[in-house]
Amino acid sequence: DKEGFVHVFDGKTLRHWEGDRKYWSVEDGALTGKTDGSLKMNRFITWKDSTIRNFDLRVKVKVTAGGNSGLQYRGMSRPDLGLDIVTGYQCDVVANNPNYNGMLYEERGRRILSHTGEKVIIAPDGQPWVIEKMPVKEFAPDEWHDFRVLVQGNHHQHWIDGHKTADLIDLDEKGRALEGVLAVQVHVGPAMKIQYKDFKIKHLPDDLPLQSAADHPIPANAYGVRPQGRLPKNWKPPIYGQQ
Repeated sequence: DKEGFVHVFDGKTLRHWEGDRKYWSVEDGALTGKTDGSLKMNRFITWKDSTIRNFDLRVKVKVTAGGNSGLQYRGMSRPDLGLDIVTGYQCDVVANNPNYNGMLYEERGRRILSHTGEKVIIAPDGQPWVIEKMPVKEFAPDEWHDFRVLVQGNHHQHWIDGHKTADLIDLDEKGRALEGVLAVQVHVGPAMKIQYKDFKIKHLPDDLPLQSAADHPIPANAYGVRPQGRLPKNWKPPIYGQQ
């Protein structure tokens, strides 16, 4: 279009996408993923036309209550792990948890990089630190919401309906990815339906500068992002200045 966006989904077919038709279809002009609750592994459908590096992505998203999906970006197709498995960064779409909806996750990688509303710097050793908090909002299930993902170098930002949900700088050279595929997910769990429409992306220049540790010193009062999984009841986040 005039602003330089390319539509990645034509609203009619899955022609530009690769995934298992058992889970993915076109319904009411939307790219639609459905599960019946028996899924044993997260499944993906991948955009075939191009890899993505620096970009501005916009899409309308609707998910049923209890549903869990995600916009996978700069990902890697891993047929060795399963037919349509994709690893990499993810903007989460989680209907029933405002602290996860719109957060930044890394599928089969470093896992939770930031919860919703956490402004984060990932240190060169891979530890994510919360440097600031942003307000967390709830977004109702079964309604269309405008998701935006803007990635410039190693600076990642997510929004839902214009409200920022993630703002992260990734200084972990070993762990991070600077380019990869675009995909969307259906997640293990209860039966669900996820829909994506008006799905478009604007490619930004490949050579945008990377943020450096020198530009982004981590403040002494920054605290560690709560990792995924069960933690002891008395778990407290590490404080950056007390290491």
